[in-house]
Amino acid sequence: MRAVRQVSGMSQSGKYNINCPKCGHSQAVELYESVNVQVSPELKEVLMANRLNVVTCAECGLSFRVDKPLLYNDPKRGVMIYLIPTTEGQYNKGEHLFAESLRRLTEVLPADFNAPGVSLVFNRFELVERIFLFDAGLNERIIEYIKYMIYSKNLGKLDPRTKNLLFDAEDSTDKVLCFVVQDVATRKLESVLQYDRGTYKALSEMFDRDEQTATLLELFPGPHISARALLLRGETDPELPEPEAAP
Repeated sequence: MRAVRQVSGMSQSGKYNINCPKCGHSQAVELYESVNVQVSPELKEVLMANRLNVVTCAECGLSFRVDKPLLYNDPKRGVMIYLIPTTEGQYNKGEHLFAESLRRLTEVLPADFNAPGVSLVFNRFELVERIFLFDAGLNERIIEYIKYMIYSKNLGKLDPRTKNLLFDAEDSTDKVLCFVVQDVATRKLESVLQYDRGTYKALSEMFDRDEQTATLLELFPGPHISARALLLRGETDPELPEPEAAP
C-alpha cells in the first residue's frame, strides 16, 4: 500500500516498495505520480534529463529508472500528458487504463471544472517528444501526419513494425523539421531525416479549413496520437490529402 503526499502544489509522489532488478533487494522509495512544471519547473529539467523516478539500490548501488504512470501538467500552456508505460502490441490495454483513470478523475473534480484535454503516451520517448512539440508550438496531429507520409513513402526502409520516428527538436531549424529513426527492439537512435518546414506551414493552412480539420481529427482522434500505431493497425486511407512538398 503506498502513501501519497502533495509535493510543490499539484505535483504528487507516493511511497512504493521496489525490488532491485540486479540483486533483488527490496526497499521503499518515493516516486512521482504527477508533476506540475509551472509550480516546480525543476521537475521538468529532471524529467527531460531522464532522472525522474530514478532509484539507487541501497544494497548493490545500481541506479535504475522505474517506469510507472505519470501525469505531466503544464497549466500555463494548458498541456496535460499522461504516460502509461505499455508494451508493444498492448496499446488497447493502455487505452483502457487511460479511460479508467480519466473516469476516476472526473468523479472527484467539481462539476464546473474545465480540465484541458489530456494526451496519452505509452513510453518515455513519446512523452519527451510531445513536450518538445508543445514547447515548439507545433501541432502534434500535423507532426504525426508528416510521419505518416514519411512512413508511407519509405516503407521499404522504414517498416513501422521495427522502426519508430521521433521529432528531433535539437536539430530542427526554421527551415527544416528533423525526425530521428529509432529501432523499436533496441530503443537505439539511428539516422536523422529532414522535412521541409514550409510544408508543415502549408499543411497547417490546409488543415485549418473546416473540411480538412475534420479529416485530420478522424485520422488521429486521440487520445493516443500516433502515425506508427495507425499504420500497425492498418487504418490507412488512400484518399487523404498529401503535403505539397516531399521530405
